Amino acid sequence: MAALCISLTEPSNVDIVDRMTDLADLADVFEIRGDLVQEVDLLTLLRAKTRKLIFTARAASEGGGMADDDPRRHSLLHQAIRRGYDYVDIEYRSGFFDLMTEKAGKGLIVSFHDIHGTPQDLDLLYEGMCKAGADIVKIAVTPRTLVDVGRILTLMRKHVGAPTPLVAMALGPMGAITRILGPKFGSPLTYASAAPGHEAAPGQIPAADLSRIYRLKSINAETKVYGLLGSSVMRSLSPAMHNRGFEARGLNSVFVPLQADSAAAFFEALPHLGLSGFSVTRPFKVEVADRVHSMDASSAQSRSVNTVSISPGGLLEGASTDGIGVIAPLLKRGGVTGKKVIILGAGGAARAAGSALRECGAKVRIVARDLVKAARVAGDVGGESGDLSDLVTVPWDILLNATPMGGGEFFEQTLVPAPALRSGAIVFDMVYDPLETRLLREAAEAGCVTISGFEMLLAQATAQFEIWTGTEAPEEAMSTAALLLIQARAEQEAGR
Repeated sequence: MAALCISLTEPSNVDIVDRMTDLADLADVFEIRGDLVQEVDLLTLLRAKTRKLIFTARAASEGGGMADDDPRRHSLLHQAIRRGYDYVDIEYRSGFFDLMTEKAGKGLIVSFHDIHGTPQDLDLLYEGMCKAGADIVKIAVTPRTLVDVGRILTLMRKHVGAPTPLVAMALGPMGAITRILGPKFGSPLTYASAAPGHEAAPGQIPAADLSRIYRLKSINAETKVYGLLGSSVMRSLSPAMHNRGFEARGLNSVFVPLQADSAAAFFEALPHLGLSGFSVTRPFKVEVADRVHSMDASSAQSRSVNTVSISPGGLLEGASTDGIGVIAPLLKRGGVTGKKVIILGAGGAARAAGSALRECGAKVRIVARDLVKAARVAGDVGGESGDLSDLVTVPWDILLNATPMGGGEFFEQTLVPAPALRSGAIVFDMVYDPLETRLLREAAEAGCVTISGFEMLLAQATAQFEIWTGTEAPEEAMSTAALLLIQARAEQEAGR
């Protein structure tokens, strides 16, 4: 079982002591970053420790706060060894071989941090660090593509049970899977931040999230891995929902973010990721549909896949639960048969929604800024197409936003002009972060019936859960987990 190590980035000794006290129930180990503390007092920190301590003084070339040639680095590391810190982390490229020799066999972590890329020969690097006397080898790299993340997971897998344990991770959001799955591959430590905004390295996950959302302590060699593939997934509610669902059903599974630079890179890395299945969000739903070995009728009709199951032999079976996510909330508002529906957008989500709505008897019109794409999607789902002016000039009963407008980098933006919103009509926004987008707020003010993207997210997520597990999804538990995360994020952002 990997120990949860919280990296402390506070600038003063007093603040570090306070953090160690506050987080004692969550942490197994604390990492003291001597390069970030002003006039660090090693004895005071050692006397105040509430858990085992790692001390390091990171060089700037490896992402730290001290110049590589600053003589204080050697001095501080030497003091930490002499004072009996549980672990001392010394960089492989530091040249401090005298210190490595002195600490070897007594908690020496030999580390390597590449803040620019990923070395070609990771095995050779590991072997050299072992020869330096490491009790633990720590390798952190910067992935330029998800393929590099796959290489780190392969390295981790290769050294399970090795005489010298390995902590390996890919930095940044693409590397989240490597931080979460450390326990699956026998990693002795999993590094985490004390809180959002207090990361000691790019991509560090808050300790509370690792513990509560990802259930770090329950991950082992037999844990099945699922994930969310997309270009920007770190704020997704899906991990909270699915992991709570796995917990409620007593399943040894974990759901992780899979942030990818391209679909091609993801599929090249896929054999090394060890997945049992994955869900798909923008912008990869159409590309994934071209890569699966088989798909259900819904996916075949829309040529869009948001759910993939992986057989033990590596075959990919595609499905789409986006249609379920759209139809289920609308059925609660009287159904869609004979209704005129405008879908705003021409991506994979619009395809799946249009296909499902047409199958249920709705009259579908696809509108988008790209008229060619709108026409192509409309032709595939059996609807009509048009441009954004149709929002005002063409009568509609239901408006469905299937674009990212309103969330993320498009926060508080909308493509729907106020005159298009008519009292009594239904406005459904697929965006769920925030729960109330500008479109929904303006629609409510105009007297429209509004549907948040959260309802769609929950409906399609429970359907995914049942595809992967063959068991009934615990809908209430999954919904509660997501809503609690939304509330926690709102409180954090309000406190900044």
